[in-house]
Amino acid sequence: MELRWAPTLALGVFARPNPAPTASLDAGILGIMKAWNRRAMLGLSLGFLVVGVACKGKDEARASGATGQVRCAHCGMKIASDSPWKTEVVSAGKTAVYDTPRCALFDAVGTSSKVRVQEFYDRTWLDASEVRFVRGSDVLGPMGPDLVPVNATHVGKFTKDHGGTAVAYADLTKANLEDAK
Repeated sequence: MELRWAPTLALGVFARPNPAPTASLDAGILGIMKAWNRRAMLGLSLGFLVVGVACKGKDEARASGATGQVRCAHCGMKIASDSPWKTEVVSAGKTAVYDTPRCALFDAVGTSSKVRVQEFYDRTWLDASEVRFVRGSDVLGPMGPDLVPVNATHVGKFTKDHGGTAVAYADLTKANLEDAK
């Protein structure tokens, strides 16, 4: 008895005794395998096409802002529309949105950009030159320790309640920002 490799649909390719194979049996099995391979390749091709189209649609929607998700211009973190930490930097007539004051200040310190922050206590939008940034306090931003924008009239109360040291916008440097982590 001679061992012959014969394809099967359920188990793949294996060795089995096949003393007298017929041409019609081999042709039938090979025909089934060819048809199955065509269907498998067609299915895989269609699957890749659907995934490709779906991903492209998401990228176009994200680029056009249709998803409603705004991301930080510095780190890429998603920003909630009602986030009290949201900060804006206006430069050359364009406004960039940031998730925290620290991210915004990393991009704005040393430039002529205008920085707008939300004051800690009343959440009003103020220019960065109108507030003091408290670092080292126990108040954490969405990404951990941050520079907390506090109105100059409330700095004493804030540092008494939460600790930290206040720094004016004009006195901030990249080194200050690195220390704020």
